[in-house]
Amino acid sequence: MNTPPTLILLPGGLCVSGVAVWAARLANALTEQGTDVALTIFAPHPGHRPLSIALDERLTRIDLTHLPPIESAGDNLAPYIAPIAQHILTRARPEQPMAVIPNLHGDCFGVVAAIAQVHSELIRVIGVAHSDNTYDAAIITHYSPMLAHAVAVSDHLEAELRSKVSIPIANVPYGVPIPNQAIARQPTANRPIKLLYAGRLEHRQKRIMALPVLSDALNDRQIAHTLTIVGAGPARNQLARELVNRPNITMRDAVDPTALGDLLDSHDAFVLPSRYEGLSIAMLEALAHGCIPIVARSRSGSAQAISTGITGEIVDIDPDADETETGIALARAVETLTRRDLPEMANRAAVDARRRFSLEAHVRAWQHLLGSAVNQPPKPWPADRPAAYSSSQPGAGSVPIDAGQRLIAILAKLAGRPIIIHGAGRHTLALAPLLDGFDIRAVADDDPQRFGERLLGWKIIDPHTAAVTGATDVIISSALHEADIWRRREVYVEQGLRVHRLYAATDESHAATKP
Repeated sequence: MNTPPTLILLPGGLCVSGVAVWAARLANALTEQGTDVALTIFAPHPGHRPLSIALDERLTRIDLTHLPPIESAGDNLAPYIAPIAQHILTRARPEQPMAVIPNLHGDCFGVVAAIAQVHSELIRVIGVAHSDNTYDAAIITHYSPMLAHAVAVSDHLEAELRSKVSIPIANVPYGVPIPNQAIARQPTANRPIKLLYAGRLEHRQKRIMALPVLSDALNDRQIAHTLTIVGAGPARNQLARELVNRPNITMRDAVDPTALGDLLDSHDAFVLPSRYEGLSIAMLEALAHGCIPIVARSRSGSAQAISTGITGEIVDIDPDADETETGIALARAVETLTRRDLPEMANRAAVDARRRFSLEAHVRAWQHLLGSAVNQPPKPWPADRPAAYSSSQPGAGSVPIDAGQRLIAILAKLAGRPIIIHGAGRHTLALAPLLDGFDIRAVADDDPQRFGERLLGWKIIDPHTAAVTGATDVIISSALHEADIWRRREVYVEQGLRVHRLYAATDESHAATKP
């Protein structure tokens, strides 16, 4: 198949993560079939384990690891733009444009937007929604004026994107290598069931502390088991402390894809407590190896990949449930699995993965998509809009152009009242000058690692301690996450504070007391 020259941009670099594995596999497969492929490798995130995966020698590597991580670029995208633009100028022509695939971070898209302001005739841009979070959808929406196509990795994400943008959208689920022959599984009637978690060790998405709770709940049910936890992340040390007196749980560093395959072959079930996913690659790998997935229900991916009781178990737990509730719910699902025909389920899982989630089918879908994208007309990024997503200029991704006017209107209603600002990110930094002269008691945030820090002199606090400051009102300072924060406003309402949001559809919803 005649596939156009292709450039894949990978923020976070070649570190152990699902998207990095996807990018490397796709780049290798396209190169193997004769496509001119380049992979732009940005600096890794601190604390992430390097990904041990061989790249095809014919593939072009644009190495930007000597620059700061793209996540810290802000308005200064120039150092990243130059080498990427040079590659495009030397390998693309108006009659043969290059397909460009930015990923994950708004400023990765911003680099491409800056190039599209000048050389739109040379590129056709494809944006991928990898996960069911507000950020991925916001990036696709913000940069839709320059996108030839958007890609959703699940049915749910496709529906979400169709409700937000009017550009062509392709539904391309991830694909994974399928073993030539799945391991023959043994019943668990007379032995411990062997459980595996492999992924990021963190609280917000993965609910990682559900895993020791899961083990305790299985002990309470007298279900013999072992649990292997594989990964790295900010919660690793906390998790390690919790495992000191739990001898049936083993923790290992993150591993490369080959080693993960070996682990999947040697375990019975793969557990995933996540609040949200797009279409978990680790879950698909588990299916392919016949390691039965037991996953928390998520809006995206779980029900698409798994048939409960047939190829896996889906735990009916709310995405907002805490880690304790999630661990107990997972234990119930493990108990259910021990009563089923595990070898037969494992075989059905492997057969289904081969039918629906093979890497070969995934690559064919991308080849078709790349060919379709380059046949679209050029779509320049508007010259009057900032290219950088994280820019503090009006019209950038994190700060809507009317944000200042909206904040002024709320502040006018709250004159004389003590206020907490919820959100310690770029949105608050950009609007901070407007807060001068108001009684701002603190900045609250959802990230526990920031508690006790200061933002422009204001202490960053836990939302649960808001009342201690004497504040009467809270203003949500986030465009991307406002709806999620608003849904969790009970933490303030129960302390007697009123909560206000900037981007509500009507004035009536700007403030709320306990419903």
